[in-house]
Amino acid sequence: MRFRRPISLLFLGLLLLPPLPLSAALYQVDPAGSKIEVLVIPGGLFGVFGHDHEILSRKLSGTISYDAPSHRLLGAEIRLPAASLTVVDPEAIPRDRKEVQAIMRGPRVLDAARYPEIRFSSTGAAPAPVPSRILVSGDLTLHGASRRISFPVRLAPSPGELEATGTVKVRQSDFGIVPIRFAGGAMRLKDQVEIHFTVLAREKPPVEP
Repeated sequence: MRFRRPISLLFLGLLLLPPLPLSAALYQVDPAGSKIEVLVIPGGLFGVFGHDHEILSRKLSGTISYDAPSHRLLGAEIRLPAASLTVVDPEAIPRDRKEVQAIMRGPRVLDAARYPEIRFSSTGAAPAPVPSRILVSGDLTLHGASRRISFPVRLAPSPGELEATGTVKVRQSDFGIVPIRFAGGAMRLKDQVEIHFTVLAREKPPVEP
């Protein structure tokens, strides 16, 4: 009998939650049309002599809940394996790319063996000042740490598809990552990195009752 009140309160809370629009649809991320590009910029005393490091992954997965009539993003869960991030510097020689990639995936940076997944879970969305954009908020989990971030997203819906594009700037130190240093600290990678993303999702057929 002592559980009656908590259960009643829980039931009442569920009744008070705003219902999802009947027109809302669930979209599955299509890795073939999706990608994450990370731009890491050199800094330090001799940073001007370095070049930007470009990192790429096309192994995205997840789902997006979207209501087309109201142009509302209702939820998003995006994941990618940390080990799928690959250094693609066009200016670097293969040996340097291999070295940077080993450091990036190793314990000094991503520690992909210990933290194999990078994940973003949205918590809300609101209109952005720029037309055709929305401001998305959510939790980014990286290197075993979760941080709340907000960023503008451009949504481009089409029949049966939804494309989301945008740029996120994050600081490595917010996730417990110390930016890599070279040459005794004279050359290092900046703390802030830019993440450019394109997420293509395809509408899932409704489940038959």
